[in-house]
Amino acid sequence: MAQWESESNAGDSAYGDIESETASVTSSILAGHYENGRRYHSYQGGNYMFPNDEQEQDRLDIKYASLNLLMGGKVCFAPLVDPQQILDIGTGTGIWAIDAGEEFPGATVAHIRTNRVPPNVKFEIDDAEQPWTWNENFFDLIHMRTMTGCIRNWDRLFEQAFRHTKPGGYIELQEMDYMGVVQPTSKNPGTSFMQWCISQGEAALKAGISLRTSGPLLSSYLEKAGFVDIEVLEYRLPIGPWAAKRGLRDAGLLQLSAMLEGIEGLSLRLFTFYAGWTLDELKILLAKVRTELRDRDCHAYWPL
Repeated sequence: MAQWESESNAGDSAYGDIESETASVTSSILAGHYENGRRYHSYQGGNYMFPNDEQEQDRLDIKYASLNLLMGGKVCFAPLVDPQQILDIGTGTGIWAIDAGEEFPGATVAHIRTNRVPPNVKFEIDDAEQPWTWNENFFDLIHMRTMTGCIRNWDRLFEQAFRHTKPGGYIELQEMDYMGVVQPTSKNPGTSFMQWCISQGEAALKAGISLRTSGPLLSSYLEKAGFVDIEVLEYRLPIGPWAAKRGLRDAGLLQLSAMLEGIEGLSLRLFTFYAGWTLDELKILLAKVRTELRDRDCHAYWPL
């Protein structure tokens, strides 16, 4: 989670203590659990699915860049005016929080890797699905991006988000449905890619997680929690540089890079532990998926 506050306290000794304590906790978490040559979070009692090593952080950065292109470089769509408190749930490597800190200098966040950190940015390590400790009616904006597959109880999360958002405040979700789509115009049917999507989804369900999402589904969760005036914007994020428009082509190239970089990390734990695949079986499938996605005639995309 990344929390932004109304005043900069980067120079406070108390903030320094918190920063030091957070760094210590981060260090212990990043010590992690190693499996199949990849590092995973160690604080979830073994119930982990995706790695948190440097290779995975690179994938997250590339994916962020592709989404940024797709959405025209917008930090967020919510019509904010001088927000004081902003929460970014599942902040990843912290890029969105940093960009938002620069966009809204009247707020505060923190960081994992880069040196480009505005003074109003700090990071906190916590579990968003546990009871929140902030005051009610606290945040002007709560932001979440690509948290599908990370949240087990959306109802509980949104109930808390509603309770801790100021009247008139916003929640914004930017989510991908991880059942990819191959356009009817595609000369390459993407058979292996679709098999990977289906098998990954089945394995995730065994782990207690759904990788499927949609605008109507998320809207129903938000309405149940009490949010109103819900607006859904739908995009198609290409996987590969096959789109005609340059912006989409560039976004697709970045998304292809993210997939080639990260598909192994996304698959290892789910397929070998939860679905019972052998490592050799998985490597054969992933090789076929990479070959398909590199083919310009394979017009695959993620619904966003």
